[in-house]
Amino acid sequence: MKWLLAGAMLLALPAMAKEGDTFRPFVSLGYFYDSNLFRLDENESPGTQRDDRYALLSAGANVDWKPGRQQVVANLTKTLIRYDQNTYLDFEGDDMQATWNWRLGNRLSGNLGAAKSTSQSSFGDIGLVNNQVDRERRYGRAEWEFHPRWRIGGGLETTDNTNSAPSQLSQNVQQQAQDVGLTYRTPKGSTLRAQVRRIDADFPNPQVLSYVCSFFSFCPPFSFIPSEVADNSFKQTEYNLLGDWRLSGKLTLRGQAGWVDRQYKNELRDDLVGSVVLKERPDFSGFTGRVTADWYATGKTLFSVAAYREPGGATDINASSVLRTGASVNGVWLMREKWRLNLGATYENRDFKGDPGATQPQRNDDTLGSSLSVTYTPHRAVALDLGARAGSRDSNMSGEDYSFHSLFATVRADF
Repeated sequence: MKWLLAGAMLLALPAMAKEGDTFRPFVSLGYFYDSNLFRLDENESPGTQRDDRYALLSAGANVDWKPGRQQVVANLTKTLIRYDQNTYLDFEGDDMQATWNWRLGNRLSGNLGAAKSTSQSSFGDIGLVNNQVDRERRYGRAEWEFHPRWRIGGGLETTDNTNSAPSQLSQNVQQQAQDVGLTYRTPKGSTLRAQVRRIDADFPNPQVLSYVCSFFSFCPPFSFIPSEVADNSFKQTEYNLLGDWRLSGKLTLRGQAGWVDRQYKNELRDDLVGSVVLKERPDFSGFTGRVTADWYATGKTLFSVAAYREPGGATDINASSVLRTGASVNGVWLMREKWRLNLGATYENRDFKGDPGATQPQRNDDTLGSSLSVTYTPHRAVALDLGARAGSRDSNMSGEDYSFHSLFATVRADF
């Protein structure tokens, strides 16, 4: 009842957001039902409370300040999640980001910024684990427009991810990415960019693949010791071609295609030498790409289609990386002046690239998802959403399938 009262208060507040406002606070409230919160297989963990309802409250502010030719963009969000049944999952998160989009003269421009957040890991990826991830990012970029249609530039970004759950400590990573690129802008406003990007990722904690018992016949709690580990640290080089094409007033294409070469360091920490076996990760090289098309079919309808093939991280103990191949379709229909219908469908195949000498088949997943919602905007700064989602995963590994459906209602007000 208290969440319904909070929602009513949101609608009663004098939302007065205007275009061009420098400081725009907001607040949103959502209530969700999920039939399979942890994305469990049908026969997995019989005693676990699978379905649950939870409330999500977010509040914060967006800043868009333009002193002269400079621009400062910032946002601050505080999030509270409260579960009805699995109360031990209750969570408080933060998301802060600030960016200075700078310009010097008519030729030099770029950005400089930092971000910090605390979020809860997706249960679909790690199952029955309550894990919080602290992320810190620092980034900067500079570009020189040496010709009205040509510019050259480069960027640097560092990222630190820290996990709270002991089972996820091997996913802690310090990553540094840098790139250089050459961009051409056509007379009609489309752009084409050639880019070389380098990533250096350091995982300080090895991933444990198997354990042995420290006693011959009996293993009391916490007496298991690692027998095989893997080093997830890698260096990656990308050669990309990126484009943004405005084919017409109704159709825009955005794409990225290139070659990725990932080489694992495969180094054993000094304190583990002699006690465990290092299982080397196989390197990965291959074509990757992503293309997105936005089509404004009419003045009231928009369709967005995307397809991709790209590497991802892996948390499965019998895989060194994941090749993700998928597609999505999203549509928006402005039914009436204040009513909007939203539709979406996704498909993704995850091919887990495993370790040499593995004794079991490597995992391969197919995941489907769909969504349907209606948005009502009684005021230009107030929006209400009511909808449903459903999804399933089909895996070649026993115990990795799941299906779920969920319902949600949200309200947001910008002031």
